[in-house]
Amino acid sequence: MAFDSRKNYYSIGEVSKIAGIPSYLLRYWESFFTELAPARDTRGNRRYTNRDIAMVLNIKELVYEKGYRLGKASEIVKGVLKDSEGDHKTTEILKLQKQIGQEKKRNTVVDERRLSLMKEIKEEIEDILQLLG
Repeated sequence: MAFDSRKNYYSIGEVSKIAGIPSYLLRYWESFFTELAPARDTRGNRRYTNRDIAMVLNIKELVYEKGYRLGKASEIVKGVLKDSEGDHKTTEILKLQKQIGQEKKRNTVVDERRLSLMKEIKEEIEDILQLLG
């Protein structure tokens, strides 16, 4: 969904589509991040402002893209910790973990091929031994 910054208020469903996260997660984040507190209308429905949407997108980036846990992300949002772009350690660790996962998958396939070949060789040797024996 396009982010129409001319609107004053958005529903939780609209924010969910804009941010690409489920609405139940937005409700959970509201309880976890005190800075994310959308106003409510007379019926009790959430009314997200552009500032609230920017906060949601910031939290999403910290958690999903940079790999922070909610506690640390909350401290960064509060300003207790600085989210320095110099914090390359987290980014580097995430890249390495992804790379290790890919290598494990490749190694698993190679190991399966080797095992299959070994079984074939074993069967051929057993056949030769039966012919000789």
